[in-house]
Amino acid sequence: MKVKCLHGYFKFEEQYSGEASEFVSLFGLDLEPVDNYYTFSALAEAPDFALAGLEYLGAATTKTFAGRPWDVMRENNLVYNFNTGLVVPITSITQVVKLSLAGTYWVSPGLILPGSLTDEGTRVTDYAAWFSRSRGAGLWRYSEVTLD
Repeated sequence: MKVKCLHGYFKFEEQYSGEASEFVSLFGLDLEPVDNYYTFSALAEAPDFALAGLEYLGAATTKTFAGRPWDVMRENNLVYNFNTGLVVPITSITQVVKLSLAGTYWVSPGLILPGSLTDEGTRVTDYAAWFSRSRGAGLWRYSEVTLD
């Protein structure tokens, strides 16, 4: 399964039929279909706009902005925390992520929480990842990791 994290908004794309269902059963994270991809249930009906001072998916906004949900989240410094099921300010994420370079990819022991800090103190804002199962174990490979 291909995973795109766009400014804290997630898009899951099946590489073969049934992959989304397998992901849900493995990780217990609910996904819903949106257009030609899946996303977390909490993000499925994300509006294409935000008004400053009002809530966006339960989080306070700082800017009025219209665009794709991931652009709205970027403009308001929001990310989806899949551990809590909430949209939160990116600065509230304090988790440190370990990325190891393996050829042309980075590997990490699990799905990276957007906003996670690297050892150098930069935040992971975007990434593309592939999840595959091999010999009963899961492998996460990351490319296009954007640090802010």
